[in-house]
Amino acid sequence: MKTILLICMACCFAAACAGENTGNTQANACAYRLKHSSRVRENMEWTTFFATNLADRKTPRAFFIGDSICRDYITPAARALRGTANCTHWTTSRCVTDPLYLPELEIFLSLAPHAVICFNNGLHSQYTNPGEYENAYRKAVQYLKAKCPNAKIILVTSTPVQADAFNAAVVRMNRTVAKIAKEEGLEVFDAYRFMNRAECPSKWRDGVHYNAAANTSLGEKIAETVRPHLPAKASKAQ
Repeated sequence: MKTILLICMACCFAAACAGENTGNTQANACAYRLKHSSRVRENMEWTTFFATNLADRKTPRAFFIGDSICRDYITPAARALRGTANCTHWTTSRCVTDPLYLPELEIFLSLAPHAVICFNNGLHSQYTNPGEYENAYRKAVQYLKAKCPNAKIILVTSTPVQADAFNAAVVRMNRTVAKIAKEEGLEVFDAYRFMNRAECPSKWRDGVHYNAAANTSLGEKIAETVRPHLPAKASKAQ
Protein backbone atom coordinates (compact mmCIF):
# COMPACT_ATOMS: atom_id res chain seq x y z
CA MET A 1 0.00 0.00 0.00
CA LYS A 2 2.81 2.44 0.88
CA THR A 3 4.53 1.60 -2.41
CA ILE A 4 1.34 2.25 -4.37
CA LEU A 5 0.84 5.58 -2.58
CA LEU A 6 4.40 6.69 -3.36
CA ILE A 7 3.99 5.72 -7.02
CA CYS A 8 0.72 7.67 -7.23
CA MET A 9 2.32 10.72 -5.62
CA ALA A 10 5.24 10.51 -8.04
CA CYS A 11 2.89 10.29 -11.01
CA CYS A 12 0.89 13.24 -9.75
CA PHE A 13 4.07 15.25 -9.28
CA ALA A 14 5.20 14.47 -12.82
CA ALA A 15 1.78 15.41 -14.16
CA ALA A 16 1.83 18.66 -12.22
CA CYS A 17 5.23 19.57 -13.62
CA ALA A 18 3.90 19.09 -17.13
CA GLY A 19 0.48 20.45 -16.30
CA GLU A 20 -1.45 23.67 -16.52
CA ASN A 21 -0.04 27.17 -16.22
CA THR A 22 -0.96 28.43 -12.76
CA GLY A 23 1.62 31.18 -12.67
CA ASN A 24 5.39 30.94 -12.90
CA THR A 25 5.97 27.32 -13.85
CA GLN A 26 9.72 27.86 -13.39
CA ALA A 27 9.26 28.16 -9.61
CA ASN A 28 10.34 24.71 -8.47
CA ALA A 29 9.22 23.73 -4.97
CA CYS A 30 12.37 21.72 -4.34
CA ALA A 31 14.47 24.88 -4.61
CA TYR A 32 12.62 26.39 -1.62
CA ARG A 33 12.94 23.46 0.80
CA LEU A 34 15.21 23.56 3.83
CA LYS A 35 18.55 21.90 3.22
CA HIS A 36 18.22 20.24 6.63
CA SER A 37 15.26 19.66 8.92
CA SER A 38 15.29 18.14 12.39
CA ARG A 39 11.51 17.66 12.25
CA VAL A 40 10.40 14.29 13.68
CA ARG A 41 7.39 12.57 12.15
CA GLU A 42 4.15 12.50 14.13
CA ASN A 43 2.71 9.09 15.01
CA MET A 44 0.06 9.68 12.36
CA GLU A 45 0.48 12.01 9.40
CA TRP A 46 -2.44 12.95 7.17
CA THR A 47 -3.37 15.02 4.14
CA THR A 48 -6.77 15.88 2.66
CA PHE A 49 -7.41 17.71 -0.60
CA PHE A 50 -10.60 18.87 -2.30
CA ALA A 51 -11.18 21.13 -5.30
CA THR A 52 -14.71 22.02 -6.37
CA ASN A 53 -15.85 22.70 -9.95
CA LEU A 54 -12.45 22.18 -11.56
CA ALA A 55 -13.99 22.40 -15.04
CA ASP A 56 -15.27 25.91 -14.32
CA ARG A 57 -12.71 28.47 -15.54
CA LYS A 58 -15.07 31.47 -15.54
CA THR A 59 -15.31 31.72 -11.76
CA PRO A 60 -12.25 32.79 -9.70
CA ARG A 61 -10.80 30.23 -7.33
CA ALA A 62 -9.68 30.59 -3.71
CA PHE A 63 -7.19 28.14 -2.18
CA PHE A 64 -7.26 27.51 1.58
CA ILE A 65 -4.14 25.88 3.05
CA GLY A 66 -4.03 24.80 6.69
CA ASP A 67 -4.66 22.01 9.18
CA SER A 68 -7.75 20.49 10.82
CA ILE A 69 -8.93 23.96 11.88
CA CYS A 70 -9.08 24.90 8.19
CA ARG A 71 -10.76 21.59 7.43
CA ASP A 72 -13.48 22.49 9.94
CA TYR A 73 -14.17 26.02 8.68
CA ILE A 74 -13.83 25.42 4.93
CA THR A 75 -17.45 24.33 4.47
CA PRO A 76 -18.98 27.57 5.83
CA ALA A 77 -16.28 29.58 4.03
CA ALA A 78 -17.06 27.90 0.70
CA ARG A 79 -20.78 28.31 1.31
CA ALA A 80 -20.31 32.03 1.92
CA LEU A 81 -18.30 32.34 -1.32
CA ARG A 82 -20.70 30.27 -3.45
CA GLY A 83 -21.35 31.99 -6.77
CA THR A 84 -18.36 34.29 -6.21
CA ALA A 85 -15.48 31.82 -6.00
CA ASN A 86 -14.81 28.13 -6.36
CA CYS A 87 -12.78 26.76 -3.49
CA THR A 88 -9.80 24.46 -3.14
CA HIS A 89 -8.46 23.32 0.19
CA TRP A 90 -5.41 21.35 1.25
CA THR A 91 -5.27 20.47 4.93
CA THR A 92 -2.43 18.48 6.43
CA SER A 93 -0.53 17.57 9.58
CA ARG A 94 2.74 18.39 7.85
CA CYS A 95 4.92 21.18 9.25
CA VAL A 96 6.45 23.55 6.71
CA THR A 97 9.84 22.07 7.65
CA ASP A 98 8.76 18.63 6.35
CA PRO A 99 10.69 17.84 3.13
CA LEU A 100 7.41 16.64 1.59
CA TYR A 101 5.48 19.83 2.34
CA LEU A 102 6.35 21.96 -0.67
CA PRO A 103 6.42 19.12 -3.24
CA GLU A 104 2.87 18.17 -2.15
CA LEU A 105 1.78 21.79 -2.30
CA GLU A 106 3.20 22.07 -5.81
CA ILE A 107 1.01 19.19 -6.96
CA PHE A 108 -2.16 20.81 -5.68
CA LEU A 109 -1.28 24.30 -6.91
CA SER A 110 -0.80 22.90 -10.41
CA LEU A 111 -4.35 21.61 -10.77
CA ALA A 112 -5.95 25.02 -11.35
CA PRO A 113 -5.20 28.75 -11.26
CA HIS A 114 -5.99 30.53 -7.98
CA ALA A 115 -6.94 34.16 -7.48
CA VAL A 116 -6.55 34.16 -3.69
CA ILE A 117 -4.45 31.90 -1.44
CA CYS A 118 -5.01 31.77 2.33
CA PHE A 119 -1.96 30.20 3.94
CA ASN A 120 -1.68 28.78 7.46
CA ASN A 121 0.80 26.45 9.13
CA GLY A 122 1.43 26.25 12.85
CA LEU A 123 -0.56 24.01 15.18
CA HIS A 124 1.39 20.91 14.15
CA SER A 125 4.66 22.80 14.57
CA GLN A 126 4.69 23.39 18.32
CA TYR A 127 7.72 21.12 18.82
CA THR A 128 9.54 22.25 15.69
CA ASN A 129 12.84 24.08 16.11
CA PRO A 130 11.78 27.78 16.03
CA GLY A 131 14.64 28.81 13.73
CA GLU A 132 13.87 26.04 11.26
CA TYR A 133 10.16 26.89 11.40
CA GLU A 134 10.83 30.56 10.60
CA ASN A 135 13.17 29.71 7.73
CA ALA A 136 10.81 27.12 6.27
CA TYR A 137 7.73 29.32 6.65
CA ARG A 138 9.54 32.19 4.90
CA LYS A 139 10.63 29.89 2.08
CA ALA A 140 7.06 28.58 1.70
CA VAL A 141 5.74 32.14 1.40
CA GLN A 142 8.44 33.04 -1.10
CA TYR A 143 7.61 29.93 -3.09
CA LEU A 144 3.90 30.86 -3.20
CA LYS A 145 4.79 34.36 -4.40
CA ALA A 146 7.09 32.99 -7.10
CA LYS A 147 4.73 30.23 -8.22
CA CYS A 148 1.58 32.39 -8.20
CA PRO A 149 2.79 35.96 -8.81
CA ASN A 150 -0.68 37.34 -9.58
CA ALA A 151 -2.48 35.71 -6.66
CA LYS A 152 -3.47 37.62 -3.55
CA ILE A 153 -1.72 35.80 -0.69
CA ILE A 154 -3.17 36.15 2.80
CA LEU A 155 -1.30 34.69 5.77
CA VAL A 156 -3.58 33.22 8.44
CA THR A 157 -2.45 32.97 12.06
CA SER A 158 -3.09 29.84 14.11
CA THR A 159 -6.04 29.76 16.49
CA PRO A 160 -5.83 29.64 20.32
CA VAL A 161 -5.54 26.37 22.21
CA GLN A 162 -6.42 25.55 25.81
CA ALA A 163 -3.10 24.20 27.14
CA ASP A 164 -0.95 27.12 28.26
CA ALA A 165 2.39 25.71 27.09
CA PHE A 166 0.95 24.81 23.68
CA ASN A 167 -0.70 28.22 23.40
CA ALA A 168 2.60 29.94 24.19
CA ALA A 169 4.09 28.11 21.19
CA VAL A 170 1.13 29.24 19.05
CA VAL A 171 1.70 32.87 20.10
CA ARG A 172 5.40 32.57 19.27
CA MET A 173 4.69 31.12 15.81
CA ASN A 174 2.06 33.78 15.13
CA ARG A 175 4.68 36.44 15.86
CA THR A 176 6.86 34.77 13.26
CA VAL A 177 3.98 34.90 10.77
CA ALA A 178 3.47 38.62 11.46
CA LYS A 179 7.21 39.25 11.02
CA ILE A 180 7.34 37.46 7.67
CA ALA A 181 4.13 39.13 6.48
CA LYS A 182 5.75 42.51 7.12
CA GLU A 183 8.93 41.47 5.32
CA GLU A 184 7.02 40.18 2.31
CA GLY A 185 4.36 42.91 2.22
CA LEU A 186 1.46 40.51 2.75
CA GLU A 187 -1.91 40.84 4.47
CA VAL A 188 -2.59 38.84 7.64
CA PHE A 189 -5.91 37.43 8.74
CA ASP A 190 -5.50 37.18 12.51
CA ALA A 191 -7.56 34.10 13.33
CA TYR A 192 -6.05 34.00 16.82
CA ARG A 193 -7.38 37.44 17.67
CA PHE A 194 -10.72 36.82 15.96
CA MET A 195 -11.40 33.68 18.01
CA ASN A 196 -10.45 35.53 21.25
CA ARG A 197 -8.90 33.01 23.65
CA ALA A 198 -10.79 34.47 26.63
CA GLU A 199 -14.05 33.41 24.95
CA CYS A 200 -12.81 30.03 23.67
CA PRO A 201 -13.90 27.83 26.63
CA SER A 202 -17.45 28.09 25.29
CA LYS A 203 -16.26 27.38 21.74
CA TRP A 204 -13.76 24.51 22.09
CA ARG A 205 -14.78 20.90 21.58
CA ASP A 206 -11.51 19.52 22.91
CA GLY A 207 -9.24 22.44 23.76
CA VAL A 208 -8.03 22.78 20.15
CA HIS A 209 -10.95 22.31 17.75
CA TYR A 210 -14.14 24.34 17.76
CA ASN A 211 -17.87 23.74 17.79
CA ALA A 212 -20.05 24.19 14.72
CA ALA A 213 -21.11 27.74 15.55
CA ALA A 214 -17.51 28.89 16.06
CA ASN A 215 -16.38 27.20 12.84
CA THR A 216 -19.19 28.90 10.94
CA SER A 217 -18.25 32.28 12.37
CA LEU A 218 -14.56 31.79 11.51
CA GLY A 219 -15.30 30.47 8.00
CA GLU A 220 -17.64 33.35 7.19
CA LYS A 221 -15.12 35.91 8.47
CA ILE A 222 -12.36 34.44 6.32
CA ALA A 223 -14.70 34.45 3.32
CA GLU A 224 -15.43 38.10 4.05
CA THR A 225 -11.68 38.77 4.01
CA VAL A 226 -11.20 36.89 0.72
CA ARG A 227 -14.16 38.34 -1.21
CA PRO A 228 -12.75 41.86 -1.94
CA HIS A 229 -9.66 40.33 -3.52
CA LEU A 230 -11.49 38.15 -6.04
CA PRO A 231 -11.15 39.39 -9.62
CA ALA A 232 -14.13 40.08 -11.82
CA LYS A 233 -12.81 37.76 -14.51
CA ALA A 234 -11.20 34.35 -14.06
CA SER A 235 -8.60 35.20 -16.69
CA LYS A 236 -6.88 37.35 -14.07
CA ALA A 237 -6.58 34.48 -11.59
CA GLN A 238 -3.16 32.91 -11.11
